Amino acid sequence: MEKPLVEVVKIGKRGEVILSRRLRSGLGLQEGDELVLSVEDKRIVMERRARHFGAYLDVLTASAGSKTDK
Repeated sequence: MEKPLVEVVKIGKRGEVILSRRLRSGLGLQEGDELVLSVEDKRIVMERRARHFGAYLDVLTASAGSKTDK
């Protein structure tokens, strides 16, 4: 089982959230990558935005389906 990445981050004056190098490396994120932010049951969920629009639509469809399945 993979060890979860858990860290506390702060929100800056302009609403910026800074991810540590450890988190970025663990997730394979690079400067310029885009994240999709959603709120689910008072939780903020960030996912890497798909590089292809079709895959992006799949993420949105799956997310919408999981909300209706509850």
